[in-house]
Amino acid sequence: MTGSHIGGTTKAERHERSRVVRGVIIFMAIGVGLVTLVFIALQSFGIKQGQPEASLACATKLFSPYDPKNLEQCMAVCQVCSAGVKTTCSTSCTLKGAR
Repeated sequence: MTGSHIGGTTKAERHERSRVVRGVIIFMAIGVGLVTLVFIALQSFGIKQGQPEASLACATKLFSPYDPKNLEQCMAVCQVCSAGVKTTCSTSCTLKGAR
C-alpha cells in the first residue's frame, strides 16, 4: 500500500462523489422548477370569481359608472347589495384590489 491510499480517498472516488452531488443538485433544480410551473399553471387557470349578475345590477343602480377598484364604491355596493358589514366589506374589497 502506498501512503496516498491510507486514510484518504482516491482521485477517482472524489470524482465519482462530485458527479453524484452534481446529479442530485440538477435533479433538485428540475424538481423545484416543475413544482413552480405547476403552481403558476394552477393559479392562472384557476376559477376566477367575479361578481354575480344580481350584484352587478344592484351596483349599477347605486353608481352609474360603477368602478369595483374604487374602495368607497366597492364598500357601498358590498354593504347594500350583499348585506355585508363594514369590516368584512373592507377586507373583501381590499382583497379584490380596491384602493
